[in-house]
Amino acid sequence: MKTNKGIDSKQLADDLRDAYKMVSPFIEKHTAIVCPDCESVCCKDKHGRYDDNDLIYLGALEVDIPVDMPGLKDAGPCRNMTGIGCSLDRWMRPYRCTFFFCNALLKSIEEDDSKLYRAFMVFFEHMVSSRRILLG
Repeated sequence: MKTNKGIDSKQLADDLRDAYKMVSPFIEKHTAIVCPDCESVCCKDKHGRYDDNDLIYLGALEVDIPVDMPGLKDAGPCRNMTGIGCSLDRWMRPYRCTFFFCNALLKSIEEDDSKLYRAFMVFFEHMVSSRRILLG
């Protein structure tokens, strides 16, 4: 399948998934520092639901899309949250979940080694750009 600009959607989605896998350890390093002590957990169910754009990305990857769980409260804990974090790999999570960074998490990321932070930002910008192309 091709995007409206003639780019192979599967290849673009594969590249995006690979980029998620590259940045995930860096993000998880910081969530492991910040999230356990948080008193106001960000992982609410309203952020754990796929939107149409998420479905385009996952469809291009040709993966099984997790079944929706209607009836869960928006403000309740995310359907994918476990005692040790999210049950989904980062590349499989809804976009708004994957790239929501609270102030404490942003501060932790920004205060990391400057080379790692710059590399993360390059990957992040690449991912945002790739997603825009994929979605047309």
